[in-house]
Amino acid sequence: MTRSSATIAGIVLLAVAGTGAFVISRGTGGDGRMLERGEALAATYCGSCHIQPQPDILPKRSWEAALGYMGYWLGMQDLSFLAEHPEFAQQNVASRHEVLLRENVFPNAPLLTVADWEALRGYYVAAAPEAALAQTGKPTLDWELARFDVFRTSYQPSPVAVTTLVHIRESGQEVYLGDSVARTLTVLGSDGRIKAGPRQFRPDITPVDLEFVGSTGYLGSIGDLMSTRPPEERLAHISAIELVDDSITNGASRVVLDRLYRMADMKPADLNGDGVLDFIVCGFGAIAGNVSLHASQPDGSYTESVLLNLPGAVKAEVHDFNDDGLLDIMLLVSDAREGLHVLENLGDGNFAQNTVFEAHPAYGHTYFELHDFDSDGRMDVLAVNGDNVDSDPYNTRKRYHGVRIYLNRGGYSFDEAYFYPMYGAFIAKAADFDADGDLDIAAISFYPDYTAERQEAFAYLENDGGLNFGAYTSEEVMRGRWMTMDIGDIDGDEDIDVVLGGGYIPVGMFGYMDLYEELARTGPSALILKNTLN
Repeated sequence: MTRSSATIAGIVLLAVAGTGAFVISRGTGGDGRMLERGEALAATYCGSCHIQPQPDILPKRSWEAALGYMGYWLGMQDLSFLAEHPEFAQQNVASRHEVLLRENVFPNAPLLTVADWEALRGYYVAAAPEAALAQTGKPTLDWELARFDVFRTSYQPSPVAVTTLVHIRESGQEVYLGDSVARTLTVLGSDGRIKAGPRQFRPDITPVDLEFVGSTGYLGSIGDLMSTRPPEERLAHISAIELVDDSITNGASRVVLDRLYRMADMKPADLNGDGVLDFIVCGFGAIAGNVSLHASQPDGSYTESVLLNLPGAVKAEVHDFNDDGLLDIMLLVSDAREGLHVLENLGDGNFAQNTVFEAHPAYGHTYFELHDFDSDGRMDVLAVNGDNVDSDPYNTRKRYHGVRIYLNRGGYSFDEAYFYPMYGAFIAKAADFDADGDLDIAAISFYPDYTAERQEAFAYLENDGGLNFGAYTSEEVMRGRWMTMDIGDIDGDEDIDVVLGGGYIPVGMFGYMDLYEELARTGPSALILKNTLN
């Protein structure tokens, strides 16, 4: 769950699981008036930072924890209402206090009275279901993954892998793996054996993105993976590394842009038409962040223009959506007022924001891509939402997490045409894996259902036509915790393979530490899924 999550306690919920609709019975006495007061306060205080969430998006105990975090934003510091929660949950909420103090965003005084705060909390907790509402409409998951042969690699960082980057370079039949704890870049061959590295660079790299343009690799470093540094210590940067003898690990690096907000994504593109690359940087940040365009200048420097002065942007893509010859920017934002936006390029460095959709702050967007799923000549959107921590320490199963396809209807209007429910979905990539002329999908989850006997950490969605997908996986790919993924032809046989990168950190697993320790001890650092088509 992302920042600014509003939350809290007191109501009878008459709901049908999965419908998203609910009715609150308030009665006519003092309790009813208190609940009405809490609902009105929620509209005022929760709706001021983001879309007002409905009570059924979380169960009661998750709401209570989330409300502890939201209370900090309102100047409410008393967490005594969490006394019955386990220690890891209380510590999770208390740690947010330190972050907000560090970022200097605490209000000078409480924004509402203790009585109003109790009423607001009472509204949410009473209206929330006892347990998370279940997913509906999920197809049967076939546990035979005939499309791929699964191979382990020789890559094994010590003590565990925290693979924050996987990139396939098809021309070299190579896989690049970046680890933001070891601060290394490693190159694997198509056989899964280490070809070069692990290599460290100066300044230190914390790799999250890699884009090749000609013989240059542009490497994006997040700088502060776990968001432990104060805001003035902006360590994120973009380095350029020249290929030498067709290898990135032989080349020296030079910093192109530095002192960036904690970066989730960067996109090199020539947006001003001068023949030189500009950079769109999604500075996810922590409490503060932005999306900036760093435009190239004749003297080789860059001028920064802030396109969106908000934290939480996870990815940008460029495309000419209105066919005017200028590249527009699509942005996915996952913090507070979550949403998908198109920044229309007006020329001369000016952009107009068009909102495609917004979502409540527990939606947890993590990734998107542009593809033409219906072959109408317009770019559609493949979007993923499943970020499941921050304000909810319980890794609560959320029925609305999963993989969606939004079809482009023109004029910045997109309709949701497909939804695959997947708890904790993190990344999804589309390609014609079976060469039948339509787009299939490979998807990973970083926060699967840890209470299930078999966790769905990977799914291959095979398009049977008309956006009807069968779902496939296997036991082999369930034995890791997948943080990153890329697809491409790694062995030159003209079909599309998949590489999964493991990230063994306890975030989101504090209630399942035995399982986490087993995964960290036995889970693969990386897996190669070779397509069996050719």
